[in-house]
Amino acid sequence: MLTVSPIGTELLWGRKVVLERSNPTHASFLLKCYQDDDFMNLYRLAQERRETLAQIAARLDEEQTFQPQQLKRIEWVIHQYKIDVQNQLEKSPIGLISLADYKPIYQQAEFLIGILASDKRQTGLALEASLLVLDFVFNQLRIHRLTAYVYGYNQNAQKNVVELGFKQEGVLRDHVRTKKQFVDLYANGMLEQDFRENKRLARLSKRLLGGDITVAPPEVKSFSPAYLAQVEAKFRQTIK
Repeated sequence: MLTVSPIGTELLWGRKVVLERSNPTHASFLLKCYQDDDFMNLYRLAQERRETLAQIAARLDEEQTFQPQQLKRIEWVIHQYKIDVQNQLEKSPIGLISLADYKPIYQQAEFLIGILASDKRQTGLALEASLLVLDFVFNQLRIHRLTAYVYGYNQNAQKNVVELGFKQEGVLRDHVRTKKQFVDLYANGMLEQDFRENKRLARLSKRLLGGDITVAPPEVKSFSPAYLAQVEAKFRQTIK
């Protein structure tokens, strides 16, 4: 029997990584992320870090009853995977990637990504995960504008988002307050037009994912009410 998963809940497969929506089985990994200040200070300062393992699992369990548009966000755990000699899937979590402040009516969302293990940050896995989300964002969600905010002290991340295709649109000075200081915030944006015209993303996605994600999917045309009425009438005649 054919089953259809709500958009945002399906697995996103690349050649080396697979993205899985956060669920209770990921609670211990999320706890590990939250307890790593170096990681969280780069990924998301506003994240509640005092949750216990039980609280994280309970929250994730409750969130499974809601669709992403209801939560206004989608969070995936990035897994590196491989198929072993016995054709068995082996995967391990290495980071988080999210769409925050998701507003379907305005076709907008915020992009976040973080790799927990430092030895995985220069392997191209984050790039592959980012390409999967860009494909999902612009070709499935049909987002018009994607935003990426980067903390002023994270120059490496700012360089990466610009190379990914975001355009730096400004610097919000002393925009974020931490326990120790005020922090600048880089504001970056990517419009659908930017995405469609990005030749570098086209080349990278062909090489890393096996296809050009910047090509717009075919438009789904809706049938007129009159045509649907005719189809329904013919169907009713066949079952009499």
